[in-house]
Amino acid sequence: MNKAIKYIVGIVFAVFFLWLSFSNVSFEELRLATIGMSWSWLFPFSIALTFSHYIRAERWRLLLGDTTLVAHRSTLFAGVMFGYLINIPFPRLGEISRPMYVAKQLHESNSKLIGTIVLERFIDVISMLIIMALVAYFLLSDVDTLSRLLGVNLADSEVYSALFLNTWPLILLGMGLIMGGWVLYKRLTTTDLNSAWLLKIKEIIAQFVEGLLSIKKLERPFLFVGYTVLIWVGYIAMMYIPFWMFDLPLKFDLGWTDAAILTMASAVALSIPTPGGIGSYHYFISYSLGILYMVPEPTGLAFATITHAATLAMVILVAPAALAIDKFLSLQREATAQNV
Repeated sequence: MNKAIKYIVGIVFAVFFLWLSFSNVSFEELRLATIGMSWSWLFPFSIALTFSHYIRAERWRLLLGDTTLVAHRSTLFAGVMFGYLINIPFPRLGEISRPMYVAKQLHESNSKLIGTIVLERFIDVISMLIIMALVAYFLLSDVDTLSRLLGVNLADSEVYSALFLNTWPLILLGMGLIMGGWVLYKRLTTTDLNSAWLLKIKEIIAQFVEGLLSIKKLERPFLFVGYTVLIWVGYIAMMYIPFWMFDLPLKFDLGWTDAAILTMASAVALSIPTPGGIGSYHYFISYSLGILYMVPEPTGLAFATITHAATLAMVILVAPAALAIDKFLSLQREATAQNV
């Protein structure tokens, strides 16, 4: 029931953001905004998307440690794409589907692989916050522009007081949950347990923590950091390349730094649990283009609609192909092993 409610809420959010996005733009205005588009830029866009997802699989491979002895690249890439595919209709479920798929192929513990995903997402959040801080400091130094974007008056000191008052309970709650989880883990690992289900819980928690702590076993930390940088370069390229579809660099002087800003806006949009980012992506990107760069609303909405549709189309096409290739290669490896 809870899952059904979450899914319904996600659909409601999607419909709400779609209404916000399209309520002031007619279909004819949207059609006119796409006239003269350079569709050929979709090809390098597709390459950037596939590249960033492949690098994510390579970075995950580093986190798996000893498991990489049997974790083939085709399996990990198929797992990454499978996760993105599941995320389209069921937000957040892909984060569980990805490790479960790979765990099944490797005959490895689900808990351990899920732990690596939690760690990976934590690293993604930290790196995103760093980029956001750089964007805010170097690119959004204009307080008026940033205030229009966020919908608050950042020149008013009361805004920061309200922000602190609203967030400190969440910070304390998060710290409490982490400390409580750590105490529970310590108690389970130092206490003799006779109950079968308690032993199972202890085993699951231990495997989960092992996945979280896998970063301590990294043999090539600089390569891990390099992969993280490349992932974000790929994401920013996925925003920058479509600029040229609408000649935005020529008309509004948009460049890589502006693509980085919009990538952060899209990250916020995709954090809202709408199916496939539908609605939230359209609204945040078109709104940001209008507020920050004075891009006409029909053009901004056309840009958001086409880039979002192209992203979903690529995932829907690449994911089944990656799964099929992984299955084919897996059968080949099994046949080779039997003949040896």
